[in-house]
Amino acid sequence: MASNACKLLCLVLFFAFVNQGYGDCHLNYLSVKQSKTGKLVQNKPEWEVRVTNPCKCKFQYTTLSCVGFQSVTPVATSLLSKSGDLCLLNAGKFIFPHVDFVFKYVWDTSFDLKVIDGVIVCP
Repeated sequence: MASNACKLLCLVLFFAFVNQGYGDCHLNYLSVKQSKTGKLVQNKPEWEVRVTNPCKCKFQYTTLSCVGFQSVTPVATSLLSKSGDLCLLNAGKFIFPHVDFVFKYVWDTSFDLKVIDGVIVCP
């Protein structure tokens, strides 16, 4: 009896660990990192924004909070479309699993860009 209980417990723990890596995805799985590229435009640094999707799912209509966002050089609306304090990534198209989505802008300082909305599409 104790042996069966132990086997059951081991099986449950095994599936819990497996599911942890392949379970449902959440918006907070997307990470937004910014770094200076080293390039200057009109004496302002160029910033590279890298949105990373480590999840097995795709993200669509991904929206960032982008309060005050602006750039000396234009950012293609196909990459980042600003409406008020919200910015839509990739024209609402998919942010694919294990692929970084990257865009650049030029400003004195980086902006506080955070993922706030989107649709998760899992296989």
